[in-house]
Amino acid sequence: MCSGSESSGSDVHSVEQAGQAGCAENQSPVAPWKQIVAGTVGGVCQVLVGHPFNTVKARLQAVSAPSTGLAVLSMLLKQEGARGLFKGMGPPLLGTSAICAVLFHANGAALQATAGIEDPRNTDAVPLHLVAVAGAAAGAAQVAVCSPLELVMIRLQTQHVFSPGRSLYAGPIDCALKIVQAGGARALYQGLPATLLRDPPNYFSYFLGYEVAKRAQTPVGGSSKDLSALQLLAAGGVAGIAAQLTQLPMDVVKTRMQSQPDANPLYRSTWDCYKKTYAEGGLAAFYKGIGPVLARAFPANAVTFLGFELALEALR
Repeated sequence: MCSGSESSGSDVHSVEQAGQAGCAENQSPVAPWKQIVAGTVGGVCQVLVGHPFNTVKARLQAVSAPSTGLAVLSMLLKQEGARGLFKGMGPPLLGTSAICAVLFHANGAALQATAGIEDPRNTDAVPLHLVAVAGAAAGAAQVAVCSPLELVMIRLQTQHVFSPGRSLYAGPIDCALKIVQAGGARALYQGLPATLLRDPPNYFSYFLGYEVAKRAQTPVGGSSKDLSALQLLAAGGVAGIAAQLTQLPMDVVKTRMQSQPDANPLYRSTWDCYKKTYAEGGLAAFYKGIGPVLARAFPANAVTFLGFELALEALR
């Protein structure tokens, strides 16, 4: 979720020259380590801006009782203070480099394989369906890293839901160790099937939304590399909204699978969780938490893409 696209459309003066321009830009590919560093910057920006919203969303989705984002926020602040909004932020911050390393490598590799693009920002002339497919491939590739990190984060965020008044974990490391002690190393991948069902469509919409929003703001004959910071923020925000609307139903299932207690799990499988969630409230149950999700999506993803673009430009 930490990638962006800038391209050099100024070299494209005709339909015939479009492919030549892409090849010329491939002579200066962006080194993988630069994509990793820039992606890390974007990821850190996203966590700092979006984590409080994520905490409210996780608690809202974890329980079956009817509630609202404002009610959850009020209770959280009353019980834990403002610090509670940032609970579980350690794993996302520490894991950003690993997640982005896989995400950017996979996205770049997919773009190179399908469109001959070695710089993931040079996508102005790339067919939109290839941009989207590359995003989906990147989403699938990063699941192995993302799933255990999100499990720890969600356990930290929702521990007071199942044990009011006391903390189950001293921190992210203690949380991971207790998960392993309870169910072995494979327990770290609780909710993996739901994550696999969530992330490819999520990143399909994410990268596609960003590219479409950039192109919509780029003048005819111009280049997306000339877009202002404000325009890049807008494109990133649109990408975030598109992705969240796509992934929210499966994200609810994943959150419930990952937040349930080890001792007395509420769901036997992803399918069991899906059926029980539907039985609770129909399709509306899969959009629980949509308020904080959308409130977070625009600003968090706006700074993600802007952070990535600015960092990558600084490294060139």
